[in-house]
Amino acid sequence: MRPSGTFLKLFLDNLLVVFVIIALAGAFTYQQLDANYQRETLQNQNRLVSVAMEHFQALWPLDQPSVDRICKDLLHDPTMRLTVVAADGAVLGDSETDPARMSNHRTSDRPEVLAALSGQRGEDARHSGTLGIPFRYVALPLTHNGQVVAAVRLAVPVKAIVEGERFIRNTILVAAAMGAVGAVLLSLLSSWMWYAPLRRITRTAKQMASGDLSSKADLTGRSRLAELAVALNETRDNLGKYLGQIASQHQDFSTVLATLQEGVIATDVEGRVILMNRAAGDLLSVPPKTAVGRFLASVVRSLEILEFQEHAMADGTPLRKQFEIDVPEGRRILDVHATKVAPGPSSISCLLVIRDVTELAMAGAMKAQFVANASHELRTPLATIRAAVDSLASAQPGDKDELTKLTGVLDRHVTRLEEMTKDLLDLHMVESAKFPLRLEDIALGDLADWTRAQFAAQAQEKGLALSVAASLPEHHIRSDRKLLELILRNLIDNAIKFTAPGGRVDCGFDMTDKGVFLRVSDTGCGIKPEDQPRVFERFYQSDAARSGASKTRGTGLGLAIVKHAAERLGAKVDLRSEPGQGTTVIVSIR
Repeated sequence: MRPSGTFLKLFLDNLLVVFVIIALAGAFTYQQLDANYQRETLQNQNRLVSVAMEHFQALWPLDQPSVDRICKDLLHDPTMRLTVVAADGAVLGDSETDPARMSNHRTSDRPEVLAALSGQRGEDARHSGTLGIPFRYVALPLTHNGQVVAAVRLAVPVKAIVEGERFIRNTILVAAAMGAVGAVLLSLLSSWMWYAPLRRITRTAKQMASGDLSSKADLTGRSRLAELAVALNETRDNLGKYLGQIASQHQDFSTVLATLQEGVIATDVEGRVILMNRAAGDLLSVPPKTAVGRFLASVVRSLEILEFQEHAMADGTPLRKQFEIDVPEGRRILDVHATKVAPGPSSISCLLVIRDVTELAMAGAMKAQFVANASHELRTPLATIRAAVDSLASAQPGDKDELTKLTGVLDRHVTRLEEMTKDLLDLHMVESAKFPLRLEDIALGDLADWTRAQFAAQAQEKGLALSVAASLPEHHIRSDRKLLELILRNLIDNAIKFTAPGGRVDCGFDMTDKGVFLRVSDTGCGIKPEDQPRVFERFYQSDAARSGASKTRGTGLGLAIVKHAAERLGAKVDLRSEPGQGTTVIVSIR
């Protein structure tokens, strides 16, 4: 409220109180005066009609002209009317009108006349049929020798009564108006006396409400407003101290909550989200700011998690369970803790702590699968070596053909074990963070020369045409040479193994505006579409590799090594293959 508005409100409030008091006093005074006026006019009317009745009673009996003459002589006040009615209802005399022209008054519309003729006092208020204006009538019985011989009626016009009431009312209104003027002046003075200190207190309170705690309410004295100012200043000091503590605690809490790797969701008793940190939003693919205030059912799409939360609320004990949910990035495995919060000052009713264990679960599954695959791959050569050793022990010393055959078997399978061991070590190297990248500038021409020298003899031995070319031999890329050579070795080795004699293997180093592309193509057996998504898994081999169609069977680790080595370099691997037409693998280095 503005200062002028505050002053106006104080003034109007004081003025309203005074006006209400004046109005109530005026209304009460008017009511009392009016009641007294009505009572006195009725008493005067009763006295006058009694006097008239006693006068006629003292002169009775009288003839009709005498009665009419006395009526006109007795009453000279034009605001009143005196009428004498005979027992049969005929008008004997009237102070205003000729009785001969007046109708019989012994009728039901004149109850005061009927009451007087029956020996009782009668009173009524109505329009006069003769004069056509409202009157108040009072009638008394006129008796002679113990019998009612006539009714004496005195009528007073209501207009005269109303004029008297109007005079009283106008007098009171003038007095009230004078009191109102005094009330206005008194209200102005009182409002001004309260307005100045109240304005200072209000200004200080507004500054405190806006967060400015630097000012104080400067008010001295022993009044109630001065005590209020002192209390306000003490409140300001305490509030500043508490706000500082709260701000510090809130900042610490927000920092801890924002940096937590675990997702945290707090809901109220109705199931609405009160709090959600960034990690929870990332895990559930929901913006945390838009989730606050919504029901948990509209944030978490997993029915199992919602039922788990309801069960934790009903059970009252902390619960833990793992769930699989679908998100735009794929499937996630979440470890969820749900705890019911005891009722208290906080509006939090349930707390959910969510941890992404997808990689941990995948690592566990991968470890189990790796052990199974490694055991399977090692069992065959070890069994063959064991059989060859047993056969060698029972062979005749002079049987050279048998010894040569068994020695060849041992050599092939020992070589396979050596290759598997080497691939396992290479795979461990590219997956382990213990082996940091060693970046250096490498010319594409140098990589092409190394590739050509490394695999030319192997390709020629199998009867394959090997082509190695670099679009820009002088162009340099900054990368890890060892990992690049490891990628090339496994890709070209696979291409040579699974390409039949007479086929072709091409290796290209292409430079484009999007980066460098290492491309290895062959005209070998190809890979079935259903096998292509899995060829980068450890120990996975397509049907051609498992059937032994190639002269040398692979270990099933080559493409897994390529994939992880490319990931270490920040590169992307793309495989394209058609069964019977060959395979192309492209490694994109940005």
